[in-house]
Amino acid sequence: MFKKILLVEDIDSIGHGMSLKLEQDLDIKNITMTQYCDDAYLKFLKAEQDQAPFDLIITDLSFKKDYKNSSISSGEQLIKKLRNQNYNIPIVVYSVEERPTVVKKLIDWYDISAYVFKGRNSTKNMVDALKSVKTGKHFISSEVTATFQKNEVFTLEEFDTIILRELSKGKTQEEISAYLKSKDISPSSLSSIEKRLNRLKDELKAKTTIQLIANAKDLGLI
Repeated sequence: MFKKILLVEDIDSIGHGMSLKLEQDLDIKNITMTQYCDDAYLKFLKAEQDQAPFDLIITDLSFKKDYKNSSISSGEQLIKKLRNQNYNIPIVVYSVEERPTVVKKLIDWYDISAYVFKGRNSTKNMVDALKSVKTGKHFISSEVTATFQKNEVFTLEEFDTIILRELSKGKTQEEISAYLKSKDISPSSLSSIEKRLNRLKDELKAKTTIQLIANAKDLGLI
């Protein structure tokens, strides 16, 4: 079983309850808990530098803002930062988020090992998730898999996210094309952007750009 876990959870009672459950059921005693993603990232790097790395990360997705300024404000940003730096540590997401598009994005883009929905059976599911991950299997809570079965979830590419994000800032297609070219992102032509927008409107059932952005936000895509 995992020996050293980094637990990123901003609600103190939930974090301590989870730590206790993992110690009782899986005999995991070395659990470092933090309420901030920035602090989690620094603790992770320090452990790597000290040659005493963590075996696993458990993180929520959303964190309430407080007086501290954060450069990493969400669990997804933390995961993305670690993956971009080629850290392949197993990551378990523990969240109330159940929108299939969000979960699928985490699986497809960041190769998370498990997704545990915060609900009535979440502590038991977390134990089951860690057992699965340790044997090389993936785990997704039944609440989320049920949503997957009810909804046909399309695959979102990073190119789609960039277009949606820039559109939400009020940029025109011409400005988005210029932005893509400045970042050496291909394709960047107006025709490519227009074709992708038409596909996104079709997938997200939107007739206008304004409706497209609204639907994308509702689904947690931007």
